[in-house]
Amino acid sequence: MSFIMHRIFCATPGDVEEERMAFYKVMGKFNEAEAMPRGILLIALALPGATADKRPYQAAMAENVRSCRYYIQLLEETWGPPERNFERDYALALRSLEDPAMPMQDVAVMFKKPLVPHQMDPRIEELKQKLQNEGSRPLLEFDTIPEFERQLYGLLNTWLASLVPEAAMA
Repeated sequence: MSFIMHRIFCATPGDVEEERMAFYKVMGKFNEAEAMPRGILLIALALPGATADKRPYQAAMAENVRSCRYYIQLLEETWGPPERNFERDYALALRSLEDPAMPMQDVAVMFKKPLVPHQMDPRIEELKQKLQNEGSRPLLEFDTIPEFERQLYGLLNTWLASLVPEAAMA
């Protein structure tokens, strides 16, 4: 069986390695149970956890973001340290979403409950408030890995529902 493939980039700045691994786990389960039976394969993309500094690979990162149909931004207290900061990638995903020539169809932000709330970067708080007020883009909050996995699975279901009519026409 051949599959229609769509890429999903998950940006994991800072200390969210556990969530990055959960992303791959959920993607595998979701593909097997939901997407593949419908002729669709969702390709998981994320920066490898062992990459201490993504800056030398920024051009490749940008190309990966541009090639994706969906983008997930994970955030906790900050955009990440300079070596793993994804603010630019998020802006690129939004720009790609606005460009009808690009494959990007949706950008979601998932906020992890911060361990130290009073150290939250004000820009992260502003983004969260802005997204809540707009209500036009998926915004999810989680505290635990099982909660993250459930919300990610639900998000993937939403995206798959929009892809199924396309797969039927192909």
